[in-house]
Amino acid sequence: MRQNQIDFDIEADKLREECGVFGIYDFDGNDVASTIYYGLFALQHRGQESCGIAVSDTAGPKGRVSAHKGMGLCNEVFTPEVLEQLHGNIGVGHVRYSTAGSSTRENAQPLVLNYVKGTLGLAHNGNLINAPELRRQLEYTGAIFQTTIDSEVIAYHIARERIHTSSVERAVAAAMRKLKGAYSLVIMSPRKMIGVRDPLGFKPLCIGRRDNAYILASETCALDTIGARFVRDVEPGEIVTVTKDGILSNREMCLPDSGKEARCIFEYIYFARPDSIFDGVSVYHARIQAGRFLAKDSPVEADVVVGVPESGNAAALGYAMESGIPYGTAFVKNSYVGRTFIKPKQSSRESAVRIKLNVLKEAVEGRRVIMIDDSIVRGTTSA
Repeated sequence: MRQNQIDFDIEADKLREECGVFGIYDFDGNDVASTIYYGLFALQHRGQESCGIAVSDTAGPKGRVSAHKGMGLCNEVFTPEVLEQLHGNIGVGHVRYSTAGSSTRENAQPLVLNYVKGTLGLAHNGNLINAPELRRQLEYTGAIFQTTIDSEVIAYHIARERIHTSSVERAVAAAMRKLKGAYSLVIMSPRKMIGVRDPLGFKPLCIGRRDNAYILASETCALDTIGARFVRDVEPGEIVTVTKDGILSNREMCLPDSGKEARCIFEYIYFARPDSIFDGVSVYHARIQAGRFLAKDSPVEADVVVGVPESGNAAALGYAMESGIPYGTAFVKNSYVGRTFIKPKQSSRESAVRIKLNVLKEAVEGRRVIMIDDSIVRGTTSA
């Protein structure tokens, strides 16, 4: 086996994409770049490695896309000067977290493809279990890849299907029949914005509206941030299309209903912001309930219950409410350090933990402490 294939297979076996996607179509023709920026800012917890925005003018020349992406946080990549150069009333944005070996600007999204039928801008959250197989099939038919991410495989298949179909959404539906895995997509064509959710509904995607604009976003907190109202969640396996005529659900194109649905538990217990709601369930309420169930399942005599900030706090509060043991604060968190499990290297994760948390000694010294941590991914913070 070739060395690069070994490297790719090893990479494919690691913890993969958990990103944030955002899209908006403003029917009044207003520039949307600044709105996408604020939406991505609200989704920054979903990825701190890279971010990007691509916009287009639906009334302008077909296929002309302005895009900017880079490594770092939203406020580092997008200066006021950069945002002022991004003109268009339709656009997609993306924030991404890193995986070892793939922290490059080339892997930042959204991806923008120019092909025989026009232009596609694609933002993707999730990963495919058959991505290596689909990639090899494309490579043997002459495809040349610029990135190492699943998203480019998806974009290629949509572009290829579009040559033989009457619309972008039909091309998306045809491509979905080849994809195996968990994903949500926001796709921009010159005159349409399309939202897609995998058949199990594993990855979240919701629809919002503000004035005369429709929004697609990974979490409802992004809608709140830009002053949009929540309309509904995109249903499992559904394709929604936003055009100048409004929003349409292409149910006849959807994959056959398998009767099965699944949700990513990591969203509820850790990854999502507590003020978000997925499929009618409040993330904050889910974490409170998790703490309550833990107190019933594992009662312990103690003087204080504390949580590991930030996402562990709600579960700790639930434990305290159920057990009657007082809830307290044991850690001071540096707000300027991102999530440590998504750092690309173990050494950087350990360094980040040392400056991320500090113990309030007087709050725990000489006391029996129940410490609630909601998600031990690598154990770096727990130590």
